[in-house]
Amino acid sequence: MAVSHTDNFIEQMGMLTQADGGPRIAGRIFGLLLVEGHPFTLDEMAARLTISKASASTNARLLLASGMIRLVAVAGDRRDFYELGEHPYSRMIDTISGQLRRSGAAVRAAEKQFPDSDAAAKKRVGELADFYIGSADFFSNWASHLDDAPTKTAESDSK
Repeated sequence: MAVSHTDNFIEQMGMLTQADGGPRIAGRIFGLLLVEGHPFTLDEMAARLTISKASASTNARLLLASGMIRLVAVAGDRRDFYELGEHPYSRMIDTISGQLRRSGAAVRAAEKQFPDSDAAAKKRVGELADFYIGSADFFSNWASHLDDAPTKTAESDSK
């Protein structure tokens, strides 16, 4: 049986997320909500992705905490529904920026361990710390730009 383009995309998002150090299921949930474009309950996510409701819940909470998805209400239904959060792409950039900033702080701490007698090595390590921190600043600025930019929708894409 051939895999649909939608299912293929959802699986690709899972693999990309896993390659970046995140949970594969979280990537699949993000991919599902992105490609389908409407809210899902945990039960619906679990059924659609063939995962347990507990896994759907754990990974949805992770995405919720990062701002990549949000809880929404559906009139007449008491269940929790999840959809893409506002500016999910800038939340991705925030994650990258945070990783770079943590790396920069770790390298900066290592730089301070070098004695002045090893000034050349200390300088190179400091340059690496500057690279990480400068990259984090760049990504943070980009994320704030994305927050300010109007979001493209399927309707505006088709015009």
